[in-house]
Amino acid sequence: MKLLSKYFLVLMILLSTSANSEVKFGIEGGFGFADMRAQQTAQTLANLSGSAVTYTYDEATWMGRVFADFPLADQVNAEIGYFFSGSLDATYTITGSSATESYDAMGVDAAIVFKQDTVYFKAGMHQSELNGSASLNIGGTAYNVSDTISGSGFLVGGGFEVNDTRYGLTYYSDVGGDANSDVTFLYAGVKF
Repeated sequence: MKLLSKYFLVLMILLSTSANSEVKFGIEGGFGFADMRAQQTAQTLANLSGSAVTYTYDEATWMGRVFADFPLADQVNAEIGYFFSGSLDATYTITGSSATESYDAMGVDAAIVFKQDTVYFKAGMHQSELNGSASLNIGGTAYNVSDTISGSGFLVGGGFEVNDTRYGLTYYSDVGGDANSDVTFLYAGVKF
């Protein structure tokens, strides 16, 4: 991901120094919604342990994105961005033991944006990284594991933009290249 971040920064610098004064930068913030499949994990733990499992989990976390918007044609723009999220966490409790898992994501994206008055739609691709960690506590002894996966997927979204203030929704498929890790980003943002 460090290499992707460097490419993103170089592209942002190139866009900002281009002769086209119509390049705009922006920031978006909101919530990322994802299905952690905590119910399936709890059932698997119950099947393996032969005990009842209780669990709690997050359905959303904070998410942010910075981007550059470059006009291509009348009402058609190219947009590149860098997104990042807080962690989604789940806790599982079995008699005398507990387990936790946590996931966060980051990545770069590129999309073509089609505008019509105040409404916009976009479609594109992303290259992203999904970081996960888990901890199992049995009899006071903790066992920890973490892993990172990366890969690409598509994105689609849309929203409303008035006077460089935007409200929208973007769906990121296969975050980290994992077919079971989709994120829906609900946001408000501003361009300058």
